[in-house]
Amino acid sequence: MATVGLGERIDPANAPHPSNESERLLFRQLYETPVRVDCNGRVGPGLAASWRLDANRSTWIVTLRDKARFSDGTPVTAADVVSAWSIGSSGGELRPEVRRLVRAVSALDDQTLEIALRSERGDAPLAPLAPLALAHTDLAIARRVPGTLWPLGTRPVRIVPDGATPASSGRSVITLIRLPVDSTLLEKPENLLSVRFIIAPGRDPRDLLDEGVDLLLTRESTALNYAATLPQFVSAPLEWQRTHVLLIPGRARTSSPLSAEAREALAHDAVRGEARGALGPFWWESLPVSGCEVAYSQPRSQAPSTTGRIVYDRSDGAARDLAERLVGLVRASGPGAAAILDALVPDRPNRTYQIAAGLTGEALVMARRRGNDAGYIMVFDRRPLDPCREIQAIVDNVGWVDPETIVPLVDTRLQAVVRRGRSGVTREWDGGLSIVDGGR
Repeated sequence: MATVGLGERIDPANAPHPSNESERLLFRQLYETPVRVDCNGRVGPGLAASWRLDANRSTWIVTLRDKARFSDGTPVTAADVVSAWSIGSSGGELRPEVRRLVRAVSALDDQTLEIALRSERGDAPLAPLAPLALAHTDLAIARRVPGTLWPLGTRPVRIVPDGATPASSGRSVITLIRLPVDSTLLEKPENLLSVRFIIAPGRDPRDLLDEGVDLLLTRESTALNYAATLPQFVSAPLEWQRTHVLLIPGRARTSSPLSAEAREALAHDAVRGEARGALGPFWWESLPVSGCEVAYSQPRSQAPSTTGRIVYDRSDGAARDLAERLVGLVRASGPGAAAILDALVPDRPNRTYQIAAGLTGEALVMARRRGNDAGYIMVFDRRPLDPCREIQAIVDNVGWVDPETIVPLVDTRLQAVVRRGRSGVTREWDGGLSIVDGGR
């Protein structure tokens, strides 16, 4: 059995769409997208075995793999995919996150789908390229079953029921059993590969190393330094996956940018764990001029903030560090603080940062939509599969955003601490890991 340590909370209600790095790793083991894209950008089969353009070269004909099944053994049909992407179990209107990638989808038969993607040129015929959008986690397939905590996935994996209930101590264990292709092997427990996830939000990750985990994803320098003293572990950096940015309602397009030196200072002085000053070019600054059909709202006036808050996602440690640092800089003096603040809040004292406010759930969503705060720290993918769809997703959630006034702050990445002798982990397009064979 392989054991994986996770330092962030896991919420089955979010499945199959992760809200943090721990969910991203766990959900990837349960839920599939139609295609997969590896770290080199190569497309391969996922739930779909094949895909081709139709005669008009405007729609993808996607064929599911033969004998695809949910984790409870029931067949996966094309109608199940349509249902998973739709609001309501009977299909119909597509879910908002799906609409950003897909214009329309229908089942041609039990195994075949017709999918019209939102291409970079609107309704223009698609180029004869592999459908990268079909690898986006927003298109992961899951089926909810009444009375069950976890939605069913299409990978040959099931969750052990008694391992999915959080313990009262805040530490919980989730065990995944990987089912063999040959059902006759189910009779022999030794043939069932398993992966155990220890979820311990808020705990020192060094404790997880002492508990004998085989894989730990962390940004904490204390944990990485400790792992370096343990001969049974080796650490490997993952991709620079995320860029933390600052969104300021009403920020003028003529405002001075934050210099590369100032970004590096924030990465070094503010963020606990591995970070660097955000390194361009940034995808939102080079969107196709005639390709992205994004409905931006009218720019906001530079009205003073009604709260003085700088808002961040409470589950994001790097965002917390940055928010607290910016509040501290307002109270500080010296040329270093002034250089950063002159770029971020040039209209002081009409706008300033008085408090760092960590929010979650609906409170965070509504705060971002209202845009009444002094600023918002958010995290973007550094290398989205489809930049046009990514900016549309941001606009859908933060309607007042202006891409020309997004201020990049720092890039962050995780390190994988792996027990020597373990293998079977592959890296995908977004830097996420797939534990393909139980870590053996």
